[in-house]
Amino acid sequence: MNDKIGFIGLGMMGAPIAERFLLEGVDLTVCDLNAASVEPFRAGGAAVAKTPREVADRADIVFSCLPTTDAVLAVALGQDGIKHGKAVQVYVETSTIGVSLTEQVARGLSGITGFLDAPVSGGPPAARAGRLTTMVSGPNHVFARAEPALRIMAKNVFHISQTPGEAQLAKLINNHLSAAHRLATFEGLVLALKGGLDIKTLIDIVNVSSGRSYTTTDKVPQAILSGSFTFNTHLGISIKDQSLLRQEAERLGVPLWVAPGLLSALQEAAEAGYLDKDSMYMIQFMGEQAGIDVQAMMAAKRKEEDKL
Repeated sequence: MNDKIGFIGLGMMGAPIAERFLLEGVDLTVCDLNAASVEPFRAGGAAVAKTPREVADRADIVFSCLPTTDAVLAVALGQDGIKHGKAVQVYVETSTIGVSLTEQVARGLSGITGFLDAPVSGGPPAARAGRLTTMVSGPNHVFARAEPALRIMAKNVFHISQTPGEAQLAKLINNHLSAAHRLATFEGLVLALKGGLDIKTLIDIVNVSSGRSYTTTDKVPQAILSGSFTFNTHLGISIKDQSLLRQEAERLGVPLWVAPGLLSALQEAAEAGYLDKDSMYMIQFMGEQAGIDVQAMMAAKRKEEDKL
């Protein structure tokens, strides 16, 4: 593609997304507050900018993947933000930031540059493999302008609305379902362990039965049975997403039944010291409440299998 691409935010998700553009050989400019994060991209041939404005002075289409509300506002609308760039034609926000903040950014960029709300799903492994899904909202002509770049970033691209913010609602619902599957699975596995069941066998059963989900097919084998307890998403992100979902439900006047329980459980784990841990450690927290040490049990099981 001929467009020059900019990417701002090279964290856990941003870096593997930006890598897709580097692998495609596009003219890429990157920016991140962490100097160490930009070095692999510099080594790979990307230009490095000091500010978002500098990125927007060089790139036709600029993507961002940012961790906080303050960062989102500063990058898009700040003194050295995207809105002051001379070259940028489309700005694509891939972060999960909720509807109201997305609408604020869209208003701030109105009449200045095209804006797309394009949160992503799939996690870092899918980003590196080019298997992400993105749900996009924004005007048809802006989407058409950015679609070739979006399809480098993601395998599945859904343009769901012309109104920025609506993609955020879709993403929050997706993340809510993911959290519900995850916590329900962990709850069941703790029950199984306490009752003496072999959870590998149980997962094999579930994965050919009606209880299967991405948690049972991928997360449990890769993160729990392996003993790594790592799947690249912090518990704090789950709390943020559930809190945003609750805000949207309140705004729309929609009652929630499952979500409050999920958020309460996540907050209990955070208060117990799990806030900055991978979300897979939620099973360890649940086990502790049941009087068992899941990590120790998984380690003992693997040691036993190694002897066979």
